[in-house]
Amino acid sequence: MKELSVIIVTYNSEPDIYGCLEALFAHNDIGDALEVIVVDNNSRDFQQMKEEITRLYGETVTVLSNSQNGGYGQGNNIGIRNATSPVIMIMNPDVRLVHISFKDIVELYKTDVRVALCGFKQVINKNGRRGISFAMLNHYSGLVRLLGGIIANRTNIFLWRYMYFAGACFCVRKSMFEQAGLFDENIFLYGEENDIHYRIHHAFPKAHDIFKKDFVYLHLTEDRPHSETVVRRRITSNEYVLQQQGHPKGTYIRSEEQRLKWNKRLFGNAK
Repeated sequence: MKELSVIIVTYNSEPDIYGCLEALFAHNDIGDALEVIVVDNNSRDFQQMKEEITRLYGETVTVLSNSQNGGYGQGNNIGIRNATSPVIMIMNPDVRLVHISFKDIVELYKTDVRVALCGFKQVINKNGRRGISFAMLNHYSGLVRLLGGIIANRTNIFLWRYMYFAGACFCVRKSMFEQAGLFDENIFLYGEENDIHYRIHHAFPKAHDIFKKDFVYLHLTEDRPHSETVVRRRITSNEYVLQQQGHPKGTYIRSEEQRLKWNKRLFGNAK
């Protein structure tokens, strides 16, 4: 019986996926109870990637071909619908697990039926430089989002009612996620984490989230450039999410403008 299903969505991700899978299986402490599903969003290198994964891992990795690049959420939904475990781990191909226990995660979900989401500490280089493990919900003011996010991440203080986990690597109870509607496929990329947090806790008001600060993953984003296209897509997605939650149009834009202003004023940069 499978107890934990890891879903990895790829799109032209051949340079990343092999390292991701290698680190994943190096931390497998539940044996055959681990299910790994790779969903490819119509990559140009799909056939080559599938053949190499099959050569390396045989039937221990299921590789599914998506006929379109319908976005991060749509690809993950395909994987979740094919998963057979009660607990789902969503993982980006550019993630490398550093320290984690699948056994402990499975036990956590078994012993506490109220756990919805479980997140982990993110680092962005091999020296352990901290990334963003979680962030303030996007409807808060820019100053609250800036300082709340910085202080909370540096001190490992996670307040689940006010914060959501980074989407690069986290776990979710499958039954709750299914009842909440899975990923919103109208969101192509960015904003999913805030949306998931809202819909799951709206559907299950007694549920709660847990941050496992001792479980660490490396997210290879330190040298990733931020293009104007990425910025526009992030703004559009977050505006859509907040409007779906009933916030007025422009809420995220105003919050982001405030955040950038305070970031520049306090720390001398505008990122």
